[in-house]
Amino acid sequence: MNCPKCGSNHVSVRTFQETRGSVTTGRTMSKYREKGHGCLWWLFIGWWWWIVDLFLWIFLFVPRLILRLFTAPFRKKKYVGTASTISTTVNHIGYKTICTCQNCGNTWQP
Repeated sequence: MNCPKCGSNHVSVRTFQETRGSVTTGRTMSKYREKGHGCLWWLFIGWWWWIVDLFLWIFLFVPRLILRLFTAPFRKKKYVGTASTISTTVNHIGYKTICTCQNCGNTWQP
């Protein structure tokens, strides 16, 4: 290889590794379910509460239905679960070659 400036063939060639950027992508995975009652609630309250609830629906159907319809948008549901985010980063690496003339100090890319 000859120097384009002075024509000398005393040229050193160097190759450099350079980072041209990186791209990060993320993905979130969620596992949520509506929270129910615990074991103690069913043991002490739940086994007889469904009978009371059934009688309330039978004897007070219209008032209870109206109450449910008007309070439904204001009731908060309780959810339990976890969410995890997985991030992946990909680095773009390139190589750059630079030639340097040892006589005149000229540098260029082939």
